[in-house]
Amino acid sequence: MPEADVIDAAAREWAEAYPRLDVSPGDVLARVQRLGQLIEEAQNRRLRRRAGMVVNNVGDFDVLRALRRVGPPYALTPGRLREAMLVSGAGLSGRLKRLEQEGWITREASPDDGRSLLVRLTPEGVADLDRDLEAHYAFESDLLRSLDLDTRRQSADVLRVLLLDVESRL
Repeated sequence: MPEADVIDAAAREWAEAYPRLDVSPGDVLARVQRLGQLIEEAQNRRLRRRAGMVVNNVGDFDVLRALRRVGPPYALTPGRLREAMLVSGAGLSGRLKRLEQEGWITREASPDDGRSLLVRLTPEGVADLDRDLEAHYAFESDLLRSLDLDTRRQSADVLRVLLLDVESRL
């Protein structure tokens, strides 16, 4: 049996305070939420300490990664960018304004549709990201160091099933 954590402690307290209440969904959901918080905090600390251009937080970094991974010319419309992001698209216009001011991106009229904008990584932004991406993914790998490769794959599969189900219902 693994070591007990704060979620186990809460479950024990609920069992004493309200024995008929099934709090077992919290065994998974509370851990997913807590892990999300801890991972975001760790990523934000790393991003603030990285060399190169300023990245304020993981949400801004998510915008930059979404643009970088689509390949040249590293551009998406704001709508497509919102769909490609791993974190919430809330506040995207504020993120884009900040990233543009910091030299990461440009916003320009789409050559295909003059009514639409394209968000594009600057050449300096691409170069800065490329200098840091391997180190960033090594950092993320280190966050998972307690899981072997097979367990990581199994966890990803289980979380994919849960994510797709929850997304389909919300």
